[in-house]
Amino acid sequence: MKVNPINTITQPEIRQAALQKYNSYGSEWKKAYFDKYSAGYNVYHKDHKFSQTGGGGEAEMIVGEMLAKFNGKQVEFLPEGDKKSADIRFDNRTWDIKYIDNANDETIRTYIRDARKADNAIFYWSYEKDKLEELRKAIIREVGRMQKMNRLNEMPDIHYMDKFGLLKLAWKK
Repeated sequence: MKVNPINTITQPEIRQAALQKYNSYGSEWKKAYFDKYSAGYNVYHKDHKFSQTGGGGEAEMIVGEMLAKFNGKQVEFLPEGDKKSADIRFDNRTWDIKYIDNANDETIRTYIRDARKADNAIFYWSYEKDKLEELRKAIIREVGRMQKMNRLNEMPDIHYMDKFGLLKLAWKK
């Protein structure tokens, strides 16, 4: 995929500062990817566990690289010690990544509930199937459920990756 010029950093001092921050991560981090055009990067904490089943771990890596490459994000894959930890951090917020290629709207609702451990959720699918309508239906139903319980403030902001690798907002509290 070709880099969009809108995602290219033209000021060398910004790129240099990002590279310096990337290189400053210690031995508990694996420096996985740095994009010289956007100044985005990925670092993996040694205690981050990529799922080996269902494609979730591979999806996390793909989303992380797209966030760095096409969105200029400086992504830290966080340590995972228990079920209550988010997957990544960037822009001073935590994010949970959910892969929904084979998910129906009920499964997506479960993923939304699970993502409450983070400030935001990113839904990703491979675009062989269009899951956006199912995601929207699941969001509407889950928002309705949480409103009835007066707990809407517990919902994460919900985003998705479009087919061009850009982060799009689907719902904000």
